[in-house]
Amino acid sequence: MILLIIIIIILILCFIYYSKYYKEDYHYIEHSAKFSTHKPYDDSRKLYAFDMTKDIDVNKQFKKYKVDSKLIYFYDKLFKQMDKNEFALAFGNSGISKLYINNYDEIYGIEKSKDDYTIRVYKPDEFFKKPEMDTFVGNEKSTALYNLFKLPEEVVVYKKYDQKTNFNLNFYLIAIEKYLISEYREQIVTLLKTFKCKTENIDIWFKKYSNYYLYWIAIGKKDDSIEITFYYRVK
Repeated sequence: MILLIIIIIILILCFIYYSKYYKEDYHYIEHSAKFSTHKPYDDSRKLYAFDMTKDIDVNKQFKKYKVDSKLIYFYDKLFKQMDKNEFALAFGNSGISKLYINNYDEIYGIEKSKDDYTIRVYKPDEFFKKPEMDTFVGNEKSTALYNLFKLPEEVVVYKKYDQKTNFNLNFYLIAIEKYLISEYREQIVTLLKTFKCKTENIDIWFKKYSNYYLYWIAIGKKDDSIEITFYYRVK
């Protein structure tokens, strides 16, 4: 009887500890897969987003996810006092980690890649029109994007200005309808082939994420390569 009581007490303490330090307090997890004309796809990046309109302890999240000390320093100096509705942490291969702040309008981010730290800003365009995408990637590719994913004449797009490119525009993040990946396999493959992105082993990716939903598609340029990135969540 005493042993049973001790076991119950231990279980209760474990539950309390887990609830305090390891419960899932993020708002959602977002995955992404980047396809390129020059490299195999990379689906390692994972983003944890937190709803800042709720009582979120940012320092606790820094500790929980072992965030780099310099990223924390930049957050304290640049973003801590900023009015914000969302805070996010992203992690990928090769020690890359990122911190994002959404202040109800623009999105600010800091990336750590090895020993380098760079800033990027995402500015919204709620009335983005196709001619600008035509100029960026050419009419044929732009038309394929719009037709395959049923984009309206005006669509919400975030334009990325990255310190790595001297804050020149080189990336468009496009809001789309919530599409189930398994139902959009043909459209995804067609888009990648139109942009001449590498699709080796894409069947593995489809199998892994078939029940996830697409929320965003990004079109970017890096050096002489075009990159297409899909952003998706469980629901």
